[in-house]
Amino acid sequence: MTNEIHCARAAVAATFDLGRFAPLTAAPAPSSDLPALVRRYRSARSAVVVQALQTWLDRAGAELPAPERRGIALGTETGAGPDIDAFLDESIRRGDHLVNPALFPMTVHNAAAGNAAIAAQCRGPSVVVSAGTDSVWSALDTARALLVDGSADIVFVGGFESQRLSDGGTGTVAAFIALSMDPAALGGSHLAPLATQLHRAGVAARPGPSEGGDGGGVAALVGFANTFAPQPVAADTAGDVATGTAGDVAGTADGVVGVSDAVAAGAVAR
Repeated sequence: MTNEIHCARAAVAATFDLGRFAPLTAAPAPSSDLPALVRRYRSARSAVVVQALQTWLDRAGAELPAPERRGIALGTETGAGPDIDAFLDESIRRGDHLVNPALFPMTVHNAAAGNAAIAAQCRGPSVVVSAGTDSVWSALDTARALLVDGSADIVFVGGFESQRLSDGGTGTVAAFIALSMDPAALGGSHLAPLATQLHRAGVAARPGPSEGGDGGGVAALVGFANTFAPQPVAADTAGDVATGTAGDVAGTADGVVGVSDAVAAGAVAR
């Protein structure tokens, strides 16, 4: 145990190809678990957030602190927007008295964080921050504060965003890292002291907000994930190469999973 905050590499889950918005530093691999999670939660937001966190846990293989000492801090610009739309659409189409009640819990912005906390047995602080495209970095600030004031021994920190796609569907992406003052709690995914990793990536302790607009939140989140790769890419690089391909960026990001938007949409419809 040290007084210095250490960080772990990122795990990312997505239901669509991220390359158009901001190339991740590794190509997503298919995940057989994600469609089942979408059916379980009836929300791609919760499914992708849970999948990203579970991927991090599986890859790290760490001996975690007690559940009461595990926290979650998530940042999101788009939040539960698509789930709110789905709930309202069904209400209009079928009538208020026939709306599926299972959809309503997913319409609050902290639903995805709560489902991830249950899946990972995190009984400590759970915080969701919304600050535009700066949301994920605001979540990082929150996670550091939770560690410094002793509220948690490990904090899973990241974000999730949704994006309207050209086919009319909605894609979702989530990314997680972990912070702890005990490097052993980060297991095989431990990277370095947080300050050192940010310096390697060529970013300040908290980069300035990314540009908004179409894909701005996705680009910011992918930039965050690229910062916490073994060979990091600066968080503000993603916006500069958003029109390029994954091959334009060097390095790797561990724990990347994905599933097509069509598969996710089909799972929800069942």
